[in-house]
Amino acid sequence: MLKKLLKFPLVLLLAALCFFVVTFTIYIFNLDMKATALLAPLLEKWYDHQEHNQYI
Repeated sequence: MLKKLLKFPLVLLLAALCFFVVTFTIYIFNLDMKATALLAPLLEKWYDHQEHNQYI
């Protein structure tokens, strides 16, 4: 019973550490904007083929 009580905070701490490492890596290397830059042409092509009711 005591092992289960000690294991839960350790697993929670390990999960939080992994989450921090992943998000910190994304932040440092600016990977979110790089992914957006790769997806932008595909999204623009999809949007341009949609039927629009109102033109700006």
